[in-house]
Amino acid sequence: MAQEPDPTSTAPSQAPTTASVPPAPTSYTVAYKDRTMSLSMTRRDSEGSGTTGSLDFDAPAARRYLDSAWAEEKKTAAENGTPLQPDLTYQNSGSGDLVLTEGRTAAQLQPTEPSEKAEDCAAAAQVGGFSEARLRDWQVPRKTVFCVLTDQGNIARVVIVDFIGGEESDNEVFALPPDQITLKVTLWKPNA
Repeated sequence: MAQEPDPTSTAPSQAPTTASVPPAPTSYTVAYKDRTMSLSMTRRDSEGSGTTGSLDFDAPAARRYLDSAWAEEKKTAAENGTPLQPDLTYQNSGSGDLVLTEGRTAAQLQPTEPSEKAEDCAAAAQVGGFSEARLRDWQVPRKTVFCVLTDQGNIARVVIVDFIGGEESDNEVFALPPDQITLKVTLWKPNA
C-alpha cells in the first residue's frame, strides 16, 4: 500500500531532478581562423564622454559606442527582451573592464593550458567561470585565452595578443588600463 505524503513535512515528495544541459556538438566547422580584432575605449573628456568598445564574434563586427549610447542600447534591449549583439565589451575608462555580455558563457584559460581544438574550447566555455576582468590591475597577461559560447551557439577562441597604451604601475593610483586590446579570434560553428 502506498504511503500518503505528510502535509507537514518539508522533505521533497519526489527525488530531486537535475536540469539537463544539451550535449555539446561532437564536431565543428571553422567559420574564420586567427582573425585579428581589437577592442578599444577612450578616456572620459572634460564633459564626461568616453567610449565603450564591443565585439560581436558571430558577425564578426567591432563597434564603438559613446558610453551614454551603450547604456541606452542595454536599456532598450532589456525593455524589448532582445539580446545585445556584442559578445564582449571593453568599458569604463577608469578601471578598464573587459565584460562578457549577458546571455553568453566563457572560460578564461591561462597561457600555459590553452588547447586549439574546438571541442576543448567548447567544453571550457560551457563550464564558464569568466564574466569580467579589470584590466587596470594588469592581471590578465598577453596570450591569455578566453573560450566564449556566443548567443548564436558558436564557439570563439579569443587570445589576447597585445595591449596598446595605458600605464602599468604597482601603485593603482597611477595605473591606467590599456586604451586598446589586440586579439586573435577563431570562430567555430557546430555541425548539425
